[in-house]
Amino acid sequence: MHNDKFSRRQMLAAAIAGSMATALHPVAAAQPDGFPAKPVRLVVPYGAGGPTDTHLRVIAQQAGALLKQPVIIDNKPGANGTFGAAELARAQPDGYTIAVLPASVYREPYLNRVNFDPMKLTYLMGMTDYTFGLAVRQDAPWKNWSDFLADARRRPGKVSVGAAGPVQTPSIVLSELVQTVNVDFNRVPYKGDAEQATDLLGGHIDAGVLSGMASSHIQSGRMRYLVMFTPKRVPQFPDVPTLREEGVDVVIESPYGIAGPEGLLSERARILHDAFKAALESAEGRKILDQLNQPLNYRSSEEFAQYAKNTFTREKGRMERFKSTFSTQPK
Repeated sequence: MHNDKFSRRQMLAAAIAGSMATALHPVAAAQPDGFPAKPVRLVVPYGAGGPTDTHLRVIAQQAGALLKQPVIIDNKPGANGTFGAAELARAQPDGYTIAVLPASVYREPYLNRVNFDPMKLTYLMGMTDYTFGLAVRQDAPWKNWSDFLADARRRPGKVSVGAAGPVQTPSIVLSELVQTVNVDFNRVPYKGDAEQATDLLGGHIDAGVLSGMASSHIQSGRMRYLVMFTPKRVPQFPDVPTLREEGVDVVIESPYGIAGPEGLLSERARILHDAFKAALESAEGRKILDQLNQPLNYRSSEEFAQYAKNTFTREKGRMERFKSTFSTQPK
């Protein structure tokens, strides 16, 4: 019996060593239980065509090649970006269902009844942060943030500003901005950035709190940013100041990553982590982040879990302060 155990340990050690030594296929070489033996489902809690979906489709293709099984994107928009967490609460902990977790997962339980507990998920890795700015059409009359703010104060409730919401990070920060600068915008919540960008270009709203969805429209000359909600200026738009530079201490910090159900076997979690980390850091993964104007912000499983714990604790007080200002019916 002792020799049998020792033999199994030797075989496992050899498999792991082989995976470390195989640079071109670091994940596929070490699958001691045959995982994955079928496609992996990745729930993206936003619609097709938005920045999160665009990013994860590239990552899924790269990760699938390493896993030697397809990673299938399952778009489930709505519920303030929490359908991924809800699916994980129902899924078997076998590694075949994973999901994208945005920051809204950590505040929704304080606002509505949900079937998931953010502290009872298996955190795989953090990936990146959305880069938000206040976007307007190229022909908009405002040249900068000061012009925009002055006009909004002259016409209370008339200048419309879109944001993903009602309790996603952009809408919450927009609420904080309204209180900080004491201005009355006509706030318009959206399910995601794709629909919001369409309405902005169509003249249905005056401005939008947009992330990577705006980048291609800015490059094509149809949109421009007035100000960024980032802690510092964005390299792709070096001439656009931050709100902090404009004297307003309001910042959007909105990272996302991927997780699995509670109880996911550690070896399967490791295999998934390694494949998605390699995909995130691949040439294709870096390229799509550049196109979306998003930084590569990898967090290990432990770091992502700690971020989730800290954020879940912080959002409780934040929701108590601001939930009375939220609209309940997204456009």
